[in-house]
Amino acid sequence: MIVIVGDSHDDVLYFETVLANRKERIILNRYKISVGTIFSLGVIVVRDMSTSVLTSAVLTHILDNYDVDLVIGIGKCFAISDHLNRGDIALSNNVIDVNVDLSIFKDVGMAQIPGFSREFSVQDDIFTYLSESIEKRPNIDHFRTTYLSTDNMSLDMLKFLKEHKTIFEKNDERFVVDHNSAGIAVACSLKDVPFIVAKVIETGLDNSQNLATYTKVLDRYIDLGKGIISTLNEISRSDILEGDDDER
Repeated sequence: MIVIVGDSHDDVLYFETVLANRKERIILNRYKISVGTIFSLGVIVVRDMSTSVLTSAVLTHILDNYDVDLVIGIGKCFAISDHLNRGDIALSNNVIDVNVDLSIFKDVGMAQIPGFSREFSVQDDIFTYLSESIEKRPNIDHFRTTYLSTDNMSLDMLKFLKEHKTIFEKNDERFVVDHNSAGIAVACSLKDVPFIVAKVIETGLDNSQNLATYTKVLDRYIDLGKGIISTLNEISRSDILEGDDDER
């Protein structure tokens, strides 16, 4: 079973339209998911996961009740690296939960959850599959990035992360910020399920937008969706994932 997690309902509309045998379900008495198949794979599409706390709770419930082989986070993100542009696709090399700073109380670094390493890494083979699928789409730039994930998406927080990003990884110049990838990373780490986050860069720190850039971002949503579908096709014909797709 593959789980696709969207920031908003708009992020997952494309995937809902291509689900075969689609069924709507309510989990935890309030959250809608769509269950169906794409190629030979069972797929769950989750919408409106707007914070890491919410995402972690809902995704943990899904991982407890379905045999999940891979989680893919999609949606939009903010670039805080100068050479990343609107419409670029940011593929996660790793995810860091920058909500966390317990260093005054515990022997941990900023953004390190006690009991975990500071960074949640993506498996290389999963990254390669998706990267190669996106490369087949014309005129798309995609980058291996570090996701700094925070529920505080204020301009002050974004500026702080831009100023202090080198404390996380001195040699990595490609940083983006989003608000739910840490929830995906934590839940998947606890359940030993591989994950990747692939989002379209919507804007940077200036948060400016015009019709041309907005249209480019919308086009990239479609391109990213097709790249993920192509990846699922490759996965369905390979042994990269094991296990069945039946509900427990």
